[in-house]
Amino acid sequence: MEANNLELVQFCISKIGTPYVMGTSGRVLTLAMYNDLVKRNPGGWFIKKRLATVRSWIGTVTADCHGLIEWFVREVTGRNYDVTADGAYAAAKVKDVMGTLPERPGICVRYRGHVGVYIGGGYVVEARGFDHGVCITRLSERPFTHWYEHPEIAYTGRELPAPKIVSAKKDSDLYDVVWLQIALNRQIGKGKLSGKPIAVDGIYGRGTAEAAAKFWRKRGWTKKDEIWGIGKHTIKALS
Repeated sequence: MEANNLELVQFCISKIGTPYVMGTSGRVLTLAMYNDLVKRNPGGWFIKKRLATVRSWIGTVTADCHGLIEWFVREVTGRNYDVTADGAYAAAKVKDVMGTLPERPGICVRYRGHVGVYIGGGYVVEARGFDHGVCITRLSERPFTHWYEHPEIAYTGRELPAPKIVSAKKDSDLYDVVWLQIALNRQIGKGKLSGKPIAVDGIYGRGTAEAAAKFWRKRGWTKKDEIWGIGKHTIKALS
């Protein structure tokens, strides 16, 4: 099975909150793995002040920046794929400086020793580091220098698939809420919706609910969906 760019974005978003441990790629951290990593100390990352916290993550799935992508490739293709972030960039055939970044979800963005996945709308999902884990960041606030098409990913699509509904409940799908937040921010960015951009974090909170309500009122709709989320008509209008 081929790994493609849109599935990469959906996968990475679904892993928001995963702890960051250097040298891991989406497997359960075991005591044996922990001891081996501390002994090898890749990149000098396993410093004393981190060890107790990392040890507490034994029994938890962890990943580093390129390990997040390796995890996806393994899940989709069944192949074990292990290369550094810089190694993946070196192998890429399509790449350039950030000033030419195409508006295409699944493009990898990098600086030396690190990689994230562009999700569109000016946002990146990345295994950012020890203090952040897998999270969404603003592209403009991160020091990325280059972009590239990952050599293990087929770039087949340009638009992220729209969800059927987006639930306001706490157990709603992270990807669905992120899609909604990016879509609402595009309306704000185009001047079609008043206010400042809302947080893109996968949480259907007050800011997201208020932006959705503004969008409904702008179109002359009622707020009957506001309690639980948004439905197919709103999603179609935002697509």
